[in-house]
Amino acid sequence: MTSVLATREGRLTCAWYGALFFAFGAHLPYWPVWLADWGLSEAEIATYLGLALIVRVIGSVTLPALADRFAARRIVIAAMALLAAMAFIAHLAIESRSVLLLATLFTAVAASPMIPLGEALGVRAATRHGFAYAHARAAGSLAFLAMNLGLGALISIAGPGVVVWAVALNFLGVAALGLVHPGGGAPPGMLDQSRLREAVGLLGKPVFLTFALAASIGQASHAVYYVYATLNWTAQGIDPAVIGALWAVGVAAEILLMLGPGRHLVARLGPARALGLAGLAGIMRWAVMSLEPGLAALWPVQALHAFTFGLAHLGAMAFVAAAIPPRLQASAQGIYGGGMGGTAIALATLAAGAISAAAGPASAYWLAAGMSAAAVAASFRLAAVWDGREISSAP
Repeated sequence: MTSVLATREGRLTCAWYGALFFAFGAHLPYWPVWLADWGLSEAEIATYLGLALIVRVIGSVTLPALADRFAARRIVIAAMALLAAMAFIAHLAIESRSVLLLATLFTAVAASPMIPLGEALGVRAATRHGFAYAHARAAGSLAFLAMNLGLGALISIAGPGVVVWAVALNFLGVAALGLVHPGGGAPPGMLDQSRLREAVGLLGKPVFLTFALAASIGQASHAVYYVYATLNWTAQGIDPAVIGALWAVGVAAEILLMLGPGRHLVARLGPARALGLAGLAGIMRWAVMSLEPGLAALWPVQALHAFTFGLAHLGAMAFVAAAIPPRLQASAQGIYGGGMGGTAIALATLAAGAISAAAGPASAYWLAAGMSAAAVAASFRLAAVWDGREISSAP
């Protein structure tokens, strides 16, 4: 297999992932900081971001399906990334809460197809041009980690306003690189345009639904971690700099898996068993987190992120590459990742809030452990019902 950096196509795929995750690495951790600096209360920030999550679920299903329908994946990526960049820059002139809410919802819709479309093109580029998908995707994780670390320091110097520019400029990069993404376009003689009823037909396929359940619930178990990890660690008296290092260890472990044995492990296990192993790691990770362990135990627990997120993601991409017709891969990514996954994350976040209010934040990790157990059960079922071949998409 060719090194991902040895070919122009591999380098372009890495660059696209890098631009996207630079943008997300600025937005996900630091956008609440900008909103607070603008003047929103904590409750208002939660409301705005919660509503954004709802519209993002809708956009992440419909827009990739339309991109598949018209074989316009690169055009949709470029157009939506450009709109997102312009909308983020426009935030600098917003003075009304109602306008800010509309802008929040608009940017959520504009960004919603980036992951499903980008992953579909990334898998396709790797297959066509003979490089390891995991290595290209690791470029995104590296970018996310670098932005997490670098932007925090820059905010302390220049203020929260730099967040807007960090997000917007990188979305411009996403747009430019999206137009030349090597995963776009079809080889000569290959139909690259789907019918919408084919995308809808995936929902009627038990194999696909079993996969979607295993992948989406396992990834959604991280919702508890994203919401409560920093709060729990702060309450335990852990220094903020150490908390930042704990987050970094998780992402670093994910990167090492993707650059190292990840693709070989998935090839050996198969997608279903890879998802199952990730779920088992999730049960262990979240059960330990519920006990509020000390710092010595937190480092190896954080390293399990390589399995709970990284291995699960690689297993899901391997299933999509093997089981879904190329013309429907963006639709499949949108249905399982944005639709089912986004809904599961939203519900898990709400349920975790209720559990936390009743029994304390650490108790919410038992919800995450239960979700991981459900993902394991679904992955075992997937191994039993899927023969490893492409599934039909016809309703």
